[in-house]
Amino acid sequence: MKLWTLALGVGVAAGAVTVMMLPRENSVRQMAYHAAEKVEDAMTSTANKIADKVML
Repeated sequence: MKLWTLALGVGVAAGAVTVMMLPRENSVRQMAYHAAEKVEDAMTSTANKIADKVML
């Protein structure tokens, strides 16, 4: 399981580097950027909800 997780992490990192090497106007890079923003928003929202429940 650890090897699979490590391979997945390396693959994601390699994909991220590849996308960042694309020109800024490239549609794939823009789509990846927007997807990353949505993931960040979802993680922040989830963390805030958990923190609110813990503080009660």
